[in-house]
Amino acid sequence: MKLKNILLGATALAAASSAAHAQTEITITGATAFRTATLQAIQNAYNASGALGTAYNVAHDGSAGNLTASNKAVFVGTFPGVSGTTTIRTSFNGSTEGLRAVALGDVQPEHRPSFLTAAAITAAGENAAKTSPTETVHPKFSFSDVLQSTSPIASPVLNPADARVGVVTFTFLANEGAPANWTNVTAQQWKALLANGVQPLALFTGSSDDQGTLVFATGRNDGSGTRSTYLAEPGYGVARSVQQYVATSAGVATAGVISAIARVPAGGTGTGNLATAGGAANASTLWGNDVAGNGGYSSGSTLRDHMARTTALVDVYDPEVGQDPVLEDTPLFLLTFLSTADARTAASNGAKLLTYNGVGVTPISGGFSAEDKAKITNGQYSAWGFQQLYYRGSLTTNENAVYSRILTNLPAALTSTANGLTIGEMSVTRSNDGAPIYFPL
Repeated sequence: MKLKNILLGATALAAASSAAHAQTEITITGATAFRTATLQAIQNAYNASGALGTAYNVAHDGSAGNLTASNKAVFVGTFPGVSGTTTIRTSFNGSTEGLRAVALGDVQPEHRPSFLTAAAITAAGENAAKTSPTETVHPKFSFSDVLQSTSPIASPVLNPADARVGVVTFTFLANEGAPANWTNVTAQQWKALLANGVQPLALFTGSSDDQGTLVFATGRNDGSGTRSTYLAEPGYGVARSVQQYVATSAGVATAGVISAIARVPAGGTGTGNLATAGGAANASTLWGNDVAGNGGYSSGSTLRDHMARTTALVDVYDPEVGQDPVLEDTPLFLLTFLSTADARTAASNGAKLLTYNGVGVTPISGGFSAEDKAKITNGQYSAWGFQQLYYRGSLTTNENAVYSRILTNLPAALTSTANGLTIGEMSVTRSNDGAPIYFPL
């Protein structure tokens, strides 16, 4: 009996020790457009348990001091309300791509995102510009700019049924050097540009003097919720193919300049002069329509940074023509649609914010001015959508604690990052992505 009691006591101690050193791991993927607020909310949660470098450490692939602009990050440390060590890993790959990774990552491992491992943390505090070591993981959570029903990922249905956690706001943006007389984009103009890939600047300015200057469409691939939003909002159709251009690899060799662009080849890239910045990841594959022109940037941060470059002398390539440019040394401009958080960064580096259907908002360090916020909350400005946070299956107690804390911290993070607004701030709503905006009565 005595031996039995000793063994039982040892077992209890082992169990207690195991619980005391419990590990909780959270993996989050999805919307690049919402990564700024997401990362800020996560960091604010860890900060509630203690200082960076003491209570927790972080590694990310952004530059020093720019955690919230990173695509991959890993936090390790003490998280409020969770015993033991909590590791949160983020890898933002686009809303629709994230939905596919969470819903189908068990049977389609080729679509699992690459995450930094905890070994990327090699010093106390912030570990910036870390791109390795990584591993592919079937993630549990995904942020999405659009509803799962807007995507081609119909099954399995993710949880919760109402996954809305905030409002993500967007704006149109022209690249650095855009003329002063170009101030606005209408839904009709944007649809014409998406369908054709290029239009005269005169379409946007109304000036006959601008008929000889060209504007090219640039944007994201179909794994992006930003793309789904800019196709749904004007009524273009989320599954409809587009004609988009991206910078070539050689075209971004000089800092601050884009010297060559290409209509996106099927497969996302080509050889020689058709090799695109971003490569094969630029392909659009989710809707089964990987054709020339329909691809786009796989990374919102890359697109954001390219919009802060000038396009004074550009060679234009087309995969159906081959290695010879269809235009040489041509002054042109690029037009895209980005989250207000990314647009704020791009505009601070030279890109130009444009109004949409005659209404504009300017993202600032505190979010938006009272006047601009009212344009969104009362329905005058329509370039926004609900942000969802989906997960697969059910949540453990610790997973739910982390999930709940992130939701609690999102309102303050949204305000501080100009990434959007809280649902509670909205006087208006919409029933679906791109659907009419109305006051609920």
